[in-house]
Amino acid sequence: MFSIKSTAPSFVGGDSWANDVGQRPSLQAGPAPSQPQCRKDVVTQQPVPGVNPPEYEDLVTEPGDTDEEWAEKLAMYTAALAAHNIAVQQDAEAMAAFDAALEAARQKVDRIAIAGRVPVNVLGAQPGDYIVPMQDGAGIKGIAVREDDLSMKQYLQAVGRVISIEPDGRAYVMVKAV
Repeated sequence: MFSIKSTAPSFVGGDSWANDVGQRPSLQAGPAPSQPQCRKDVVTQQPVPGVNPPEYEDLVTEPGDTDEEWAEKLAMYTAALAAHNIAVQQDAEAMAAFDAALEAARQKVDRIAIAGRVPVNVLGAQPGDYIVPMQDGAGIKGIAVREDDLSMKQYLQAVGRVISIEPDGRAYVMVKAV
């Protein structure tokens, strides 16, 4: 029985090669802090008593931020933003380290496509051809065989059927389920 070795199989079962890498790190940074708004004085007009014709003066009904309060809000925001930026950088570094470890673990295994569609390194194939394994020195390679030229033995050994040709000329195969 033959299968197709793939770096991106459609379906994988019992795929435990990455268990030693651990879980993907969760992001710690969270949303960025929002910039504070300066609270302004709420002013209404009040009539000045004992003046005829009536005159009005501004009256502060709700005081806004003092210069000290506003400076404190800005300092807190600046500190929170700096802490957030550090957390974002740490998240990026953790993800990069995880992705590197995951890729290093993936390089150590051969993943086999047992169903679905995968590109194969067979050139010169046409849609409808079958990909049949063939001895190649000490290894095995796939060759394209037209349906009209296919023997029963080759059909039984075929790993899939070409459904299209990739832009780089490689055959795109529907894996034959056994």
